[in-house]
This record gives sequence, C-alpha cells and structure tokens, in this order.
Amino acid sequence: MTTLPHLSAEEAAAIIDHVNEDHPAELLLLARAFTPAPAPLAAAVTALYPDGLELQVTHAAGQDTYRVPFTTTDVPPKGRLRATVAAAREQLNEQPRTREVRWTVQAVTSPGADLRRLTLHADPDTLGSWRPGYAARFRTPAGERTYTLRRVHPQAALVEVDVYLHGDTPGSVWAAGLHPGDPVEAILGRHEILPDLHGGAALLLGDETALPTLAALLEHWPDAPGPRVLIEIADPGGAPYLDDVRLPPGTHLSWVPRAGPPGQALTRAAAALDTPVRAAWGALGSHAAREIRTLLRAAHGLDPARCRVVGYWQS
Repeated sequence: MTTLPHLSAEEAAAIIDHVNEDHPAELLLLARAFTPAPAPLAAAVTALYPDGLELQVTHAAGQDTYRVPFTTTDVPPKGRLRATVAAAREQLNEQPRTREVRWTVQAVTSPGADLRRLTLHADPDTLGSWRPGYAARFRTPAGERTYTLRRVHPQAALVEVDVYLHGDTPGSVWAAGLHPGDPVEAILGRHEILPDLHGGAALLLGDETALPTLAALLEHWPDAPGPRVLIEIADPGGAPYLDDVRLPPGTHLSWVPRAGPPGQALTRAAAALDTPVRAAWGALGSHAAREIRTLLRAAHGLDPARCRVVGYWQS
C-alpha cells in the first residue's frame, strides 16, 4: 500500500480502520459524489495515497473499486479526508444536521477517580431531541473534543458531561480549568452507532473514557436480558462511578484492573470469555479497540454490524 508522505504503514492502517469503522456515512457520501457507482449502498477505504484514496463501493450489482482524489493536499492526512468529505456534501447539497450552542458551567464535581463532571446550564430549546449517550463536540483552545452527554434534564435546562482526565492532554487541561460561570461552546449532531444489543448475549466493554456511554446504555436498557460488562480501570476509585446506575436484571459487571499498556488487560479479559457473544459495543484507546474488535469478530463469528468497538482516543 502506498502511503502518504511522513506517514508510516501502521499510521495509514490506523486511519483507514478509523474511517471505515466510525464514518461509514461519510464514505458513502464520497461514493455518491465522486464515483460512477450505480446507487451506492456502502463504501470502505482500502488504500491511502498522497493525492487521494482507494474506495471500495458496494452497490446493487456487486462491488467496484475507484480512485477518489483529495480536494486538497496542503493539510495533514485527516484534514485531506475531512476536506474531501466537505466537498462531497457541498456537491450533493447535503450538509450535516448540527446545531451550535453556548452553555454555561453551573457546577464542577468529581463522580469518580480522575473524572470531572461538568453540569452545564443550557437553553431548553436545544435539548428537545437529545438523550444521554449522545455526543457533542466542544470547542477548546486546542481544537474540538468530543464528549458524551451523561445526563440531560430538559425541564431543568441542565446537561451533565463527564470527562476523564488523561493527565495533561488538551481536553483534560480544558476540562480541569473550567469553573462555574465559564461559557462553553458545543456543536450538537452525533450519537453512537450501536448494534442490536437487546437480543441476548450482549457484551459491553471499555475503559474510563467509555464510562458515560456505558452508564447511559445500562440506564436505558429495555426489557431484555442484561449484558456482560467488562471495564478496565487504572484506579479502583473509578468503580463507584456506576453505583447510582440501576443495572438491568442479569447484568454481569466486572472491573478489570489495568496491567501493562492501556487496553491490554481488557483484551485478555475479552479473549477469556467462555460464553457466546451475539452483539458487542465498546470504546477505549484506538490500538486496543482494533485488537478487541478483531478478536471478538473472529471468536464469535460477528459481522461488523453486530460488533462495534471504537477508538475514543488515540493510543
């Protein structure tokens, strides 16, 4: 595979994995805007080049592969992809359904070890269709960062956002520096792509960054068997985070102590499962997410639609 300048094969593979797993809708836009494929149904990147990408497009008549040029080459690789997707949206006249909002920090608390809860006062009109587990992109001095809405209280016009503090990473520094009264700018318009988790034998897993999403999923679990849950944490003080979450009947929750690089212990725990898994969702560092996703799909015969394990942060 030819890669972009100053980009190793491993880095290129990570970008390809990320866009294929987390941005299927955007890749379908590229297929519709920039390939002659008849009525594209799905698309996946198979290679990256300095001036474009190779796109495998699935359509009613089968599959074909096309070369799609980047609309700009003056920015880093991810920027080239974003610019090309933006050009596809413009050509198709399909802009993302987002909404910019300005909230105010009302309170800052700590729901667990290295976790910071931001209680934000919001315009009730911006919260009508939003639910716990949805995500918003927050503007920080170092650029946009995406965080999950832990709770939404439309009547009280409040939103709770929990941020795991990764040392001195840009998002952690931003969240740690917020105080009551500070303004916060966010862009709404994204929710998790989930497999059907409610048919039994479901698995949820993740690290500290996944806790808000995991909590929202468990709190709003339907009348169905509870899932198997594996959560890797570095500090046992993170376990009380779920104390106020009413777990669905049948839920089996295990806290996995971190041992070695982030995600390694969780990968071992997932490999050691001795019960079948029919659907899985998880989130953690990107490298471990790829390993666990590959492991689960192979061990349990899961197709991508039934196994979503995504990278919440670059590892």
